[in-house]
Amino acid sequence: MAYFYRDGKLMIGANSVTDPAVAVESVLPTPWRKPIYVYDLDDVERRYQAMNRALDGVKHTIHYAMKANSNPLLLGHFAQLGAGVDTVSAGEITRALAAKVPPKKIIFSGVAKTKAEIEFALTAGIKQINVESTAELERIASIARKLGLKADVAFRLNPDVNPQTHPYITTGFRENKFGMDESFLPQLFSILKSEQQWLNPRGLTMHIGSLLFDLEVFREAIEKTVAVHRRFQAHGFNLDRLDIGGGLGIRYETDDTTDEFAMIEAYGRMAREAVTSLGGEVELLTEPGRILVGRSGLLVTEVQYTKATSAKLFAIVDSGMHHLLRPALYSAKHRVLPLSLPGTSSSHIYDVVGPICESSDFLAKDVRLGELYQGSLLGIADAGAYGFAMASCYNSHELPDEIFVSDGRVIS
Repeated sequence: MAYFYRDGKLMIGANSVTDPAVAVESVLPTPWRKPIYVYDLDDVERRYQAMNRALDGVKHTIHYAMKANSNPLLLGHFAQLGAGVDTVSAGEITRALAAKVPPKKIIFSGVAKTKAEIEFALTAGIKQINVESTAELERIASIARKLGLKADVAFRLNPDVNPQTHPYITTGFRENKFGMDESFLPQLFSILKSEQQWLNPRGLTMHIGSLLFDLEVFREAIEKTVAVHRRFQAHGFNLDRLDIGGGLGIRYETDDTTDEFAMIEAYGRMAREAVTSLGGEVELLTEPGRILVGRSGLLVTEVQYTKATSAKLFAIVDSGMHHLLRPALYSAKHRVLPLSLPGTSSSHIYDVVGPICESSDFLAKDVRLGELYQGSLLGIADAGAYGFAMASCYNSHELPDEIFVSDGRVIS
């Protein structure tokens, strides 16, 4: 785990208390100026290597879903490890290239790619564009023709499975805007044949949502995608890639990560079976995000005031929904970890709320903590994914800073 207590202090950067670790407070800037994200880079690497081992035995590439966290240092570290990235905008492609991710390890996903973005992706020579609609495929062909280039494309299948996650992060159900079901195939085949000079079909891709724990739903979606892969083959399109997306979850309510690593292993076995069933030299692609970086991050914030009303006890801090949107957007629950445990056993139930002029501005509700005071420092746990990446300057507040720790040392 990335964070644990030793002698009443919150430590960062260890698998156990015997590994190199430092107190979170010791890596923070002095004097305190504003909220800050602290990341354990070693935890990220452990998870990447675990997934790499789980996929061993088949040709594969892990494409980190950089929408989870696009910090340049993090992207550069993934590139050094041999990972690719999954991007959803020209801006993300630009960030990936600047972080030395090779173009042939960049995937471009997303439902609303503009003409300028497609042209940029093609001229950059990226690995593939994941196509979401027939209209998009026609646009890609037109731009490729204008540029005199052949576009490597994959087709996002909507397998119509319901992963029973939060409705805002479900992406593979028939009511979602993402991907195409099998009714699109005749049109796709027609466009591919008429534009074969400019389009190079490479594979199928799927992504059914986020915060997923039921691998049987994954299996169902993969089996449907493999069946469509065979239909492409039957029509003369020799696809050589199978992209099974990402979405593996972390359990925010606990610091026990044992089941997460077991899930990575089981996911790997299932993925290997799927690609092996297709025979030949089919490359397996995955697009994990949260499972790699979510546990690594801690958002550190300072209590400005405590306030007791007839209904609630509030801890009012200098961070909020503008720095970590998940609680307001998804009713997500993050653990709240004091950087120093109190010397007494007394505790209270707090709502941890921020400075933004919205009633939805909270980081945690009804959380039991030791007595808090002005200046108490709190860490909002498991904020490495969809934390800083979704942060804003709403109410003209500054963005938080970001620092990384590796082997007990600050590296950024």
